[in-house]
Amino acid sequence: MLNLQTLKIRPFIDFLTAGYEATFGRLHPDHVDFLRMASSLALENVANGDMLYHNADHTIMVTLVGQEIIRGKHLFEGSVSPEDELNYLLALLCHDVGYVKGVCGKDDVVRGEFDDGMGGTAEIPYTGTCAMLTPHHVSRSKLFVRERFGQYDFIDLDVVTDCIERTRFPVPEDEDYQATADLPGLARAADLIGQLGDPEYLRKIPALFYEFEELGHNAQLGCDSPGELRHSYAQFFWGVVHKYVEDGVKLLRVTQEGKEWISRLHSHVFECEHFLGAGKDE
Repeated sequence: MLNLQTLKIRPFIDFLTAGYEATFGRLHPDHVDFLRMASSLALENVANGDMLYHNADHTIMVTLVGQEIIRGKHLFEGSVSPEDELNYLLALLCHDVGYVKGVCGKDDVVRGEFDDGMGGTAEIPYTGTCAMLTPHHVSRSKLFVRERFGQYDFIDLDVVTDCIERTRFPVPEDEDYQATADLPGLARAADLIGQLGDPEYLRKIPALFYEFEELGHNAQLGCDSPGELRHSYAQFFWGVVHKYVEDGVKLLRVTQEGKEWISRLHSHVFECEHFLGAGKDE
C-alpha cells in the first residue's frame, strides 16, 4: 500500500542526517544513528495525531529551517558543537509531539485523561481532537523527551527542554522568554519561520483556523472565516513575530537553503500586504 506519511518521513530523515554529516563529518556515527532513530520516533508519533495543522508536515518544516539556522550559526560564528546541533534538532523534532494523545506514559486514552506535563491531569471529552491539548502541549512535549531520551549521555535534556519551552506561544512576558539569539531563542525562530515561511502556509491556514475554532480562539481574534485569518498574516508577522525571528533570519542569510526560506517568508508577507489586503479594501 502507498503510505503518504512514510513517503514524507523517510526522505526527510535521510536529508536531515545527511545535513548533520555535511556539517560535522562522520566523526560521530552514534549521533547520526540517534538522529535517525529520534526523527522516526517523533514523526511517527506526531503522524498518529488528528491535528489538522500541527502535524508531521509542520514538524518537518520547522526542523528543516532549524537545521539551516544552526548550520548558519556554525558557519558564521563557529561556536556550535555536534552536541549543540543534536540537542537543538531533537527539540524541534519533539516540540509539538505533546499534542498527540497517548504519547506520555500516564496518558489514558480510553478514559480521556492525559498527563498535563506539570504533574496534573487534563481531561478531554471523547469528541475532542488533539487540539484540546494545546494549552498543555509544550509541557507534554518536554515530558515526552525526558521519558524517551534520558538514557543517552550525549543528550542534554535541560538544553532540549529549554528549547521546547521557548516555543511557548503567545510568548510569556517573563524576561527569560525575551532572548532571541541563544539556542532556545533560535528554536522559537525555527518554529515561527517554519510555519510562516512554509511554501504552502497560506493554503494551510484553513486547517489552522479549524484548530483555533475548537479552542474558541477565532472568536477571541475576531475571525469568522479562514480568509479573515489569512488577511491578518502580515499584521501578525510585523506586529508580533518579527522581533522574535530577526536573529534566526540573520543566520539563514549565511546558507543557500536559508536564503530560500527568507524569500518564501517575505513572499507571503508581500502577497498578504499587496494582493489579499488590496482585495479586502475594494
